[in-house]
Amino acid sequence: MSSITIQLPVPYCTKKKYADATGQSMGAINQAVTSGKLPIMPKDSEKGAVLINLVALFKKADAQRFA
Repeated sequence: MSSITIQLPVPYCTKKKYADATGQSMGAINQAVTSGKLPIMPKDSEKGAVLINLVALFKKADAQRFA
């Protein structure tokens, strides 16, 4: 069995930076956040920025089984 190492420059990023990196629209990202498909960092207040949890996202991707 082989293993890979992934290094993330940051553990979290804004929705805008995630959109730039993935090419997804802000509408698609907002929908994924609302539905729980994109993990986010818990916010301290309602007005706090939504930050995508990249560590949780990569762990989820790593756990996926490929046929």
